[in-house]
Amino acid sequence: MPSLAQVIRQRRQTIILALMLEMLHLSIWLDFGSPLSRSLMLVHLGLFLIWQPVWRGDEKLAWQNGLLFIILTAAFVTWMNWLLLFGWLILLTGFCGGRANIHRHERYVNIVVLIFLTSELLISCTVPLFDIEISRNVSGAFSLFLPVLPLLITLIPVNENERSLDTVDFIHATTTTLLLSLLVVGSLLNMYRGETEYLISLVQTLIAIGLILFVISWLLTPHAGFSGLSQLWTRSILNIGTPLEQWLEQIANLFEQQNSPEEFLSVVLEEVISLPWVTGTIWKANESDGQFGEITRYETEIRTDSFVICIYSHAPVGGALFLHCKLLVQIIDNFYEAKLREKKMTQQTHLQAIYETGARVTHDIKNLLQSLHAITSITTLDTKDVEKSVSQRLLEKQLPVLTQRLQLALDKLQAPESSTQGNVYVKDWWRDLQSRNNLVNIDFQSDVSGDPLVPAELFDSVIENLLENIRTKRQVEPNITANVTLYCAQESMNLTVCDNGKEMSLELEQSLFRDPIKSDTGLGVGLFQVAKQAKSNNYILSLINNQNGRVCFELKTNNTSK
Repeated sequence: MPSLAQVIRQRRQTIILALMLEMLHLSIWLDFGSPLSRSLMLVHLGLFLIWQPVWRGDEKLAWQNGLLFIILTAAFVTWMNWLLLFGWLILLTGFCGGRANIHRHERYVNIVVLIFLTSELLISCTVPLFDIEISRNVSGAFSLFLPVLPLLITLIPVNENERSLDTVDFIHATTTTLLLSLLVVGSLLNMYRGETEYLISLVQTLIAIGLILFVISWLLTPHAGFSGLSQLWTRSILNIGTPLEQWLEQIANLFEQQNSPEEFLSVVLEEVISLPWVTGTIWKANESDGQFGEITRYETEIRTDSFVICIYSHAPVGGALFLHCKLLVQIIDNFYEAKLREKKMTQQTHLQAIYETGARVTHDIKNLLQSLHAITSITTLDTKDVEKSVSQRLLEKQLPVLTQRLQLALDKLQAPESSTQGNVYVKDWWRDLQSRNNLVNIDFQSDVSGDPLVPAELFDSVIENLLENIRTKRQVEPNITANVTLYCAQESMNLTVCDNGKEMSLELEQSLFRDPIKSDTGLGVGLFQVAKQAKSNNYILSLINNQNGRVCFELKTNNTSK
């Protein structure tokens, strides 16, 4: 069970609030204006300084603010009267009514405090201020009833660990003070006009204000057939200066018409001066700046992550118009950011196209150089006249093919988008393939019916990449044999390359044809580029077998897309 000291420490703020209210009540009811009353009022103001929700307890108070509070307190206590007390109660009610309370128990405390302060204002202060006669029984009942309310505050369970941050909402505080002032003025006006008793007039005014608040609440709440005044109010806030829908449509049209972000920003900020309350603008972005319209002495500066804009107007911009102006600039900023992202994506696409073209051409040239190296090796090793005649015939066959492939690579490098792919008859392509790849341990087999046309560049790229991979594997596994099979029947075309080497790793198999792979002998983009090229020609390149002793790739016609 916690001790008394712990309870007091935990409920410190609530106890200070209760004591502050008790001191206020005693100062009013114990011979108001006497030295004792002024002393109690001074204690009340001191407790208010400890409790007040404007400055935090750990915040250092500036000496100017401290001196001002001392001067105002001394003046209030010295010239204390009913009129000053009336103003103080109105101000204190605004402080309590404007507090932001999140937890339910705190709201209960706040309701009790507002009942206490309102009762003190209406009965204890307004009656003597305007010299109103009320029944002694009523005043006596209030004098005994009001001191009980601060004691109830200490009995309401409040978890100090769950206390929300003490802040004052200016709108709520102003609304509370205006309603309370309206209640007092309305009661007095009704009393003097109808020549009724003050308490009856007070009850009538309370009922009238309650009905008005109920009607306002009903109008603000959306219900069947009516959207509520809150939505109309929100729409009016958004449409200050120009209809929001029209502004969004204009920006969207300019977004589609302009190519670069700088041009879009310049045009749309020039469009800003068409608003009736704007005379000119000055803006500065990372790579551009500008000025439009007339510069006046009323400047509104708004900063975003992308640019800074100064908007000049005929009169100072404030309140709802400033929020509207900030919203419009934020919309411009969002469209400008989208334009920047669009430009960046276009640049990345362009660089990607350059990279893919360069990688493909580089890979083709690498294969050509390896073919030249193989032919050169054969010719340099031949010493006999018979062998040299064979090498001469090999050169006569291979050099035109190499020249043609080199010219194709050069054409792709110069104009990658306009390069066309030539088609050849499959039997002619198969004979050329066998003649230029008479290597050891490579077996060529075919089953061709008919003689359809095939894209020569695609078939050359596929076979060169696959055979080059086999040559690379022979550096580690010298006894690898390969088998190249061509099958053609009606609209079906299958080109298969198999070897009896080791299987690929699972990681390599999953990334094959999808992404460039890590390669120690090249760029790792050969099969990746060839797979994309096959897809564009309505073919499919795939790995159909991946086992130790049998690794097979297949290029076949994509009949499913027809």
